[in-house]
Amino acid sequence: MGALPRLKSKIENRYRKGSTNEYKNCSNCESLTKIEFNRNGATIGDHRCKIFGLKESIRYRVDPDFTCNLQQPRNG
Repeated sequence: MGALPRLKSKIENRYRKGSTNEYKNCSNCESLTKIEFNRNGATIGDHRCKIFGLKESIRYRVDPDFTCNLQQPRNG
């Protein structure tokens, strides 16, 4: 079977493991959102990025400890 291919936008924007400085990671980016999906009566919450997409597929999942080149720090 194999793994799903990475999103083209994740490759172009160098989505990668983040820094030990948490300020530079996705957890501090204003594009990071937490979305809840209902599957078979269970609610599952995952992090998504507005830049990469908010769809339900596992390919759109974002790890808050990662970073990319388009990161925009939260204001305040």
